[in-house]
Amino acid sequence: VLGHSLVEMRNELKKAAEEDKKRKEEDDQRNWASQGLAKFSDILRKSSNDLEEFSYEIISELVKYTSANQGGMYIINDTNKQEIFIEMKACYAFDRRKYLERQIQIGEGLVGRCYQEKEKIYLTEIPNDYIKITSGLGDDNPRALLIVPLIYNDVIYGLVELASFKEFPEYMIEFIERVGESIAATISSVKSNIQTTYLLEQSQQQAEEMSAQEEEMRQNMEELRATQEQSARREEELHREVEELRKRLSELTEK
Repeated sequence: VLGHSLVEMRNELKKAAEEDKKRKEEDDQRNWASQGLAKFSDILRKSSNDLEEFSYEIISELVKYTSANQGGMYIINDTNKQEIFIEMKACYAFDRRKYLERQIQIGEGLVGRCYQEKEKIYLTEIPNDYIKITSGLGDDNPRALLIVPLIYNDVIYGLVELASFKEFPEYMIEFIERVGESIAATISSVKSNIQTTYLLEQSQQQAEEMSAQEEEMRQNMEELRATQEQSARREEELHREVEELRKRLSELTEK
């Protein structure tokens, strides 16, 4: 009986230790996510209207915060509504910035498919040559590949792609999706600001052109008025000369 009680006590202590460890892990995960949300909220608040610099800052911080190895940031280019495509704005790998120019058509590769489906894609079994074909992030074969659409108000503004030699735990994927919504909202605001700035500049340019045209018309009117005044003076002079000639002619006739 004593031995049985000791075994039960040992099992209870082991179970309690495991539950305590699980609670601590969950607390650590929540703290990690909370600190990450605060960190990225601060970054997003300071965002500029330069989408390339904005994209680089986001993807570099996301790669470092999740301990991933590589990352790519894509923005939806919808300048021409008839030819929408996905544009890689920034790429970050192994603590250094990479300069890549890449356009992806809708439905092309995993990134294009993720855009169409508006759902994350998470792979842990990746062929050796797969990453070079679909992500363009590097030559090494990652252990895990995660692509998350950046959605705000049911509109997709971009995508984040992360590759790592370690698998992404579920809490980390959920965190990236939550951050993704904030990133999408910021992209929406930035694109709106860019469009507003463009329209203001265009309006200002048109106003300046109209002002220049008005000034040119004013100068033309002044020149026309001056020409008319000159013509009037010339006409008056001619009239006087004619009268003078008539007078002289009349005097000669009388003589």
